[in-house]
Amino acid sequence: MSGVRILVVEDDPSVRGLLQTLLSAEGYEVATASDGLAGLVKVTASPPALVLLDLMMPDLGGVRVLEEMRDDPELADIPVIVVTGKIDAIPSMRALLGEDNVFLKPFAVAELLERVGDVTGGPHA
Repeated sequence: MSGVRILVVEDDPSVRGLLQTLLSAEGYEVATASDGLAGLVKVTASPPALVLLDLMMPDLGGVRVLEEMRDDPELADIPVIVVTGKIDAIPSMRALLGEDNVFLKPFAVAELLERVGDVTGGPHA
């Protein structure tokens, strides 16, 4: 049985690597993208159970990725959790995605993993 697939879209290699390591250790199947355009390509090619999305990225930012996903009927229902250092974006993202689906960097690892589990049903759902 394969694990639940999560796509991490994050331009910072240390944060991307940390999220990949943490989620893999929990038993999730993790794919990564280093920018928004690569993230959109991957989410379209193989829709994951969840997208962990950074907002501030070169080229195509996370807000644009989210808009593109919401405008595509094939991708609109994929859950998104935002992990960002952009504090002024937190209120609008929480209004859009829900209070529990937006994390400010640096995030509490246990809280993020708990939320990922709540959204996906766990790594082997």
